[in-house]
Amino acid sequence: MAFLFSGAGQSVPFPPEADAPLRNFSDAAKASVLTCSPGMALYSAFGHTAIRITDLAADPPLDRVYNFGTFQFSEGFYGRFIQGELIYSLSTSTFGGFLEEYIRSGRGVSEQELELSSEDIARLDAYLLANAHPDHRDYRYQFLYDNCATRVIKVLDDVFGPRLTVDCVDRRDSTFRDLLRAKLGGIPLTRFGIDVVLGLPVDAPLGRCGAAFLPDHLAVELEGMVMDARTIEERSLVRAQRELLPSMIPRAPDRAGWPVSAAWVMFIWCGLEVLLGKRWLRRMLPILTGLVGCLLAFLWWGTDHADTRYNLNLLWALPFHLMGPGLRKGSPRWKRQVGRAMGLAAGGTALLSLSDFTMSMQAFHPAIFPLGLAVFLCFEPWRKPPAL
Repeated sequence: MAFLFSGAGQSVPFPPEADAPLRNFSDAAKASVLTCSPGMALYSAFGHTAIRITDLAADPPLDRVYNFGTFQFSEGFYGRFIQGELIYSLSTSTFGGFLEEYIRSGRGVSEQELELSSEDIARLDAYLLANAHPDHRDYRYQFLYDNCATRVIKVLDDVFGPRLTVDCVDRRDSTFRDLLRAKLGGIPLTRFGIDVVLGLPVDAPLGRCGAAFLPDHLAVELEGMVMDARTIEERSLVRAQRELLPSMIPRAPDRAGWPVSAAWVMFIWCGLEVLLGKRWLRRMLPILTGLVGCLLAFLWWGTDHADTRYNLNLLWALPFHLMGPGLRKGSPRWKRQVGRAMGLAAGGTALLSLSDFTMSMQAFHPAIFPLGLAVFLCFEPWRKPPAL
């Protein structure tokens, strides 16, 4: 049992004591999980999840939403985000205030009512109220493993323990990257950027409940959960499902988009420069890829992000690209040799991006094939270093 202290010096237990008095909920009380559809902004592109507790027979009537997706957009936000130190909080609001935001944004909301007794709802509400206290409401946000959706499973497991059977399908046919790509078809540049900065960890199979980091996939997993299994009171966790608000935002197709076309243009441009003996894009591109490489290296070694480590995109975007290809007559032999190695690494990565996933271990964005070939042409690895 953990006890933290508020500014007033009052101890606040969390989780609540098992024998602590509970609020009396009527038979009309309901507990449900709200699933919200994706929005147009990046922070809302993956949807949202919240928990709703209602007792309209209470005096005054209760209709409260618990929201694990609250964050403060304050000074230093982007720095904390890059460092992997973003703090999210559990907040509470009225259901009307919660729904109004989604009406304004055109996003849809569906509700899964849970098959819980009034006592179960009281225990769930007591847990959430204690969790929402200023001493306990903050948590370190991890996009794939600890967010508004995964917190729902944690809450249900903490409150009901062995009474809840979480029997998720063992997903070995898809990866975290597969699900992320499917959500970002409408914002192709963001899809490209996220695909590039994420490393090998997101190419792991989803496993059991892995897909539940996305709200709509969590809703599917909740349908398969059971309360009080192998007893006379065995029942599905979800009693009913209804649409509260239809989505007004069209679903974007799952496609890589214009970054692929832009990469092919760069490859063709570099090819023409090789034929004409020119160097304009081939002088600028290594600077760009070198800066990308610095970012990837920083995300791997300089932050707490676990999902940006072991990133094979560094093979075509090495920070050493900033040294240049080493093709000038006055360039030292070692620089030319390093340039050849970097060109071969980029070309090899382009070919690797076309290989079977089991061989490459990491899935590459479709733009990496032409982009890697363009970098290969920048360094001209077929030209041997000058003799000593």
